[in-house]
Formats: sequence, C-alpha cells, structure tokens
Amino acid sequence: MPDSRFFETLTPLSVSDAATVTGARLIAGDENGTLTHVTSLDMADGAGTVIYCEKPGGLSALSGKTFGLCFAPEGTPEGSGELAAGLSGALALVKQPRLAFALLGARLHRSVKAADEMKARPQGAHPSAFIAATAEIANDAEIGPGAYIGPGVAIGGGALIGHDVTITHALVGRRARILPGARIGQSGFGFVPGPSGLVKVPQLGRVVIGADVEIGANTTIDRGALEDTIVGDGTKIDNLVQIGHNVRLGRNCVIAAQCGVSGSCVIGDGVMMGGQVGLADHLTIGEGAMLAAGSGLMRDVPAGQTWGGRPARPIKEWLRETAALAKMTKKRNG
Repeated sequence: MPDSRFFETLTPLSVSDAATVTGARLIAGDENGTLTHVTSLDMADGAGTVIYCEKPGGLSALSGKTFGLCFAPEGTPEGSGELAAGLSGALALVKQPRLAFALLGARLHRSVKAADEMKARPQGAHPSAFIAATAEIANDAEIGPGAYIGPGVAIGGGALIGHDVTITHALVGRRARILPGARIGQSGFGFVPGPSGLVKVPQLGRVVIGADVEIGANTTIDRGALEDTIVGDGTKIDNLVQIGHNVRLGRNCVIAAQCGVSGSCVIGDGVMMGGQVGLADHLTIGEGAMLAAGSGLMRDVPAGQTWGGRPARPIKEWLRETAALAKMTKKRNG
C-alpha cells in the first residue's frame, strides 16, 4: 500500500470495472471483488491488491500470494478450472499487462497536495521556505531560504537543507546534509507505450535517506515506482548526480560528480564511483567495488573488483586493451 503520508487512495474499483477500464479479459476469480491499491508482485499483501506479470511463465510466482487482481499477458495458458483453483485472486489477460497496471494505478492513487503551510515553523527554518503542514521537521534541523518541503516529509535532527532544495515523498535521516538546488523525491522516469502514445507509470514509492548522508548541489534522487529508493547511512553523493527510481545505495558509498545511476540498480556498501560513471538499469554493484571515472556499466560488478572503460570491464583487462590499441595506432601512424 502506498504510504498515506504521500499518496491519497481514491475510490476502490471492482474487478469487473478494472477489466473494463483496461480492456482486459477476466478468465478466473470473482468479478465483484474490491480493488484498493496497486503494488509489486513481491509485495502482494491482500485481497484488494492489483499486481501484474509480464511473462506467461511468471504465474508460478503467484503461488502463496494474496491478491485481488493480476494482469497477465495474452497467450498465458488458461488451464480452465485448474488455474483458477490455484489462485487467491482474479486473473485477467491483456496485451500489455504493465500498461493495464499503470492505468489502474493512476485511477486508484494520486500524490497528496500541499494545501496549507506549517503554522508553527521549526526554529531553524528560514521564513521564505515552504513547509507543508503535515511535514515532520526536527527542532534542530536547518531549512534554507526558498526550500520546499512537501506533505508528509520527515527530516531528522541535525539535518541541514540548503537553499532552494525541493523534498517530496521522502524520509531524511539525522545529520543529513542536502546542498543547494537538490531535488529529492520527484517522480521517477517510467513510461509504457499506449495506443495514443507514452503513458506515465505512477511512481508510488518514497526516497529513504539514512543518517549522515551528504547529497550535493543540483543532484536529483527520484522516488521509487512501487518500492523505495534508498540511500544508506554515511553515503556521500557529489554535485549533479542522477539517482533513478528504486535504486538501493548501500552504506558509506562515495559517488563523484555527474554520475548517472539508472532505475532499480543495487549498489553494495562502500562502493566508490569516479566522475561521470553511468550505470544501465537493474545492475548489481558488489560491496567495495570501485568504478573508474567515465566508466559505462552494462553488466554486474562482483564485490571488491575495480572496473573501467566503456563498456566497463575489469581494470587490468581495460588497461591492457588500451595499451595494445595505443601501440597499434602508433605503428600505423609511424
């Protein structure tokens, strides 16, 4: 269930109405069941839950899950009574399950709007900062000029929020330092093709920032799509860094300026990235790994290894190839 501090849950839908809205074909389950919220397959948590599977073989993952409706792709074997008997909720087939899920997510949820500003402002808040009435700010936190603190945001003791920072859909730990111009908790970059163009996938997660984290000027950290974007305790992020939705950054990582981390990457404790490193989505960077400046990562990096290059590979391999190329070029030009 999306965090109620940040998201409103709208009028529930019946399973049959959900099928009508999305153009799906219901093949199993109770069409009169009530649907209240969307979530990921891994987090299915009740009879009102809407989830989706993108592969026909993915239905095996539904075993033991409690849900209200699952969208599955056309071509999924129906198995008549056998399939229906093995599920806790309804099953609907549709050409694009993720599109159906996105349409239903937008129908069931929306972000809470900041209607009022906090009346009793924290002592450390600048008069020009906007702090939503439902935000929770520790008394010894500092909020700089022109900052925007959205509804439900929680900021821990000793935190420093620089001027013109925007924070929404986020929980900020103790002694965190967020430098000027940073944007925390904005909607992640997620779209799915629809009949009339690209459709925004609702971003219903949060950003959770640990204690003693530093986030550089003009850095952006997107909130999760369904799960949270996480920055572990003690991690330091330089200026002009982009952290995509659902990224899980470990503790005591160091990320230099202009790095870009695509959505759903998992980065272990103590990872170090030089400037302008780029990561493709859904990668895992093992604990203690080091990535040379300018590297472009297209595959996972084991713990403790140092990689470099574009595309990145183990550092010794990259250096050998670079040296060999330099020799070839020198001979050719000689």
